[in-house]
This record gives sequence, structure tokens and C-alpha cells, in this order.
Amino acid sequence: MVLVGGCADEPSGCDGRLELSEAEGRKRPVAIEPSQRHPGISDSELEKAIPSPEFEAEPVEKVLNHLRQETLRMAGGIGRSGPGKCEGEIIRPRGESVRCSVSFEGVTVPWLVTSKGMTSGSTGAFSQDFVYTAQPLKTVHTAQSVYDLFSWETGKNGTTEGPLAPVDPRCDRLPKVFSAEPGEDTGYFCQDISVSCTDGIQHIQWSDRAIHVDEHGRLSFRA
Repeated sequence: MVLVGGCADEPSGCDGRLELSEAEGRKRPVAIEPSQRHPGISDSELEKAIPSPEFEAEPVEKVLNHLRQETLRMAGGIGRSGPGKCEGEIIRPRGESVRCSVSFEGVTVPWLVTSKGMTSGSTGAFSQDFVYTAQPLKTVHTAQSVYDLFSWETGKNGTTEGPLAPVDPRCDRLPKVFSAEPGEDTGYFCQDISVSCTDGIQHIQWSDRAIHVDEHGRLSFRA
């Protein structure tokens, strides 16, 4: 692939043709095709994969069902999901927490469920619902979900030509399913080509972007 850079105001040294093979840095192995298709799982796909329980279901069943759905959403794909369990009573005083775990493709995903107390329920005037927050203690992701997200990240603007167009986006070859620590970089990278001009000399290099997971299990790419 040949990259043509420069503009009318740049020194002539930046107007030449430069082979990508001359780029500085490490070239990651998986080529990514930019796309405007938004990645992820729709609510209807989640509901089909893991149907919501009946209103009369026990609170622990409702919580574990929700955690299974959120684990699939975090993983970015439909896969085998175990029924899960909690290490104690789910109904607790406001502010108290219990650890619950579900699984995705054989990977255990622990969550911390914190009680927000009881509120007026949705099944009748005298019913009550258990309100809670859930924080992943470990996250789970699929390689395909990362590739799809970087595909959208580099293609969402629909730019295919000019200085703002992505050039040869790529990623590490990731495990099919992998876990990570919330709020940390995963240790894996995606990248594209960065071009600059200094004193009439054009520089081309692979620009790495760390694959990061936030506290809620959402992926992003950090320069």
C-alpha cells in the first residue's frame, strides 16, 4: 500500500510517496476494515438469548438474570451463559453488598451487587421491588467485539480519503474470549498509521492505542 501525503503549503519533502513498509514501530497482525455499523448487541437480541423472568420470580432470580444479560452486553456477543449464584441473601439493608457470579463461555464473571433498598413495585399497589446497583469485579470480552468496536471507531465518520481517513487500522490477535480488570488497560493494542511532517521531512509510524476497560466493563482505545 502506498500513502500519498502533504499539501500545497508543505515543504516539498512532505509531498512524496512513502511506502507503509517504511513505517516505524510494530505492525499488529489483524487487519481491521473501517465500518459505520455500530457494534454491540441489541435489547431484543439480549431478550431472545436470555428471556426476562416473570414478575412473580424471586428477587435473586431477577438479579442473576439481569447480570447474565449485562455480561453478554459487556462481552459483545451471544454465547453460553451459566445460571449463576450469589454468596448470601440478595435482599439486604440499603448500602450492603453481596458478591454474585455468572459465566460466559466458561469464564466466571463476578459482580458486586449493592442494595439501594426497596421501592414501590410494578406488580400492584402493595408490592415492592428490590433496587440495586451492580459493578463487575472482572470483565469478559470477545476478540470479535474488540475488532468490531475498532472497526466502528475508525469508520464512524465515513471518511475514506484525505488526511482524516484511517490508514490500515489493525489490532493484536486477541484470545477468542478474555477477561480483564475494570478500570485498567488490557495489555492489548489496536493501531493505525500516523503521518507528520517536520522541517520538510515526512514521518510515518504505527500509532498504538491501548485497549482499555472502564469500571463498568465498557471498552475504549487510548492513545
